[in-house]
Amino acid sequence: MARQKNLARRHEILRNTFMLLKKRGMENVSLQMIADKSGISKSLLQSYYPHKNLLITEIVTNFMTAVLKSLNATDFKNLNTYSKMKIFIYLILEQGIQDEGVERVVKSILSDGDSLDRWSQILDDWLKHDLGNDRQVQIGLNFIVTAGGGLYVKRTEFDLDADQISDIMVKTFMSTFLSIDESKISQTLAEAKSALQKYELTTLTQAINKMFDN
Repeated sequence: MARQKNLARRHEILRNTFMLLKKRGMENVSLQMIADKSGISKSLLQSYYPHKNLLITEIVTNFMTAVLKSLNATDFKNLNTYSKMKIFIYLILEQGIQDEGVERVVKSILSDGDSLDRWSQILDDWLKHDLGNDRQVQIGLNFIVTAGGGLYVKRTEFDLDADQISDIMVKTFMSTFLSIDESKISQTLAEAKSALQKYELTTLTQAINKMFDN
C-alpha cells in the first residue's frame, strides 16, 4: 500500500512538473513551484527528486517512451530500424512544432546536457537489438541528437521543419557513422514518409498528455 502511494505521488509530481514546463519552460520553473503545485513541502519533494534535473530526466524518459510505444502501431511495426528511427525523431520534433507547450518541454530537453544524454541512451538501448553494442553507433547517436537539437532550436532561422531535420539526422547517422550507401538511405526515408502519411499525430498527443495518469 505504501509503495502504491509512493508511486502515485511520484506520478503526481511528474505530472505537475510536466504541466509547469509546458507553461513556463525549464528556466522559469523552480523546485518550490513544483512543490507548491503538488501540495507538498519542498523538502518532501526533494526526498523524491533532490534536483530539478532528475525530474527533467524522468520526464524525458516517459516522454520518449510514449513516442516509442507509438512505433508498435500496425503502420510502423514492420518497418526497418532506420525508418523507425526517422519516425521516432520526427514525432518528437513535430509534437513541439504543433504544440506550444510541448515545444517548451522539448526545448527544456535540448538545453539540458543530462536530458540530451538520456535521449541518446534511450535511442542506443532501443537500437541495440538490431545494431548491437557498437561504439560507433553510440558516438553517432550522441552527435546527431546534439546537432539535430541545435537545428530544431534554430529551425525558423534555417527554414527547416521536423521532416527535414529528422531526415538530416538519420542521413548523417547512416552515412557518416555507419557508411550505408545513398540508395539504402533514400529507400529508408521514403519508407518512413509513406508510413507517416497514415499516422494520426493526435493519437500520440493524447498518449503524452496522459503519460502520468496511471
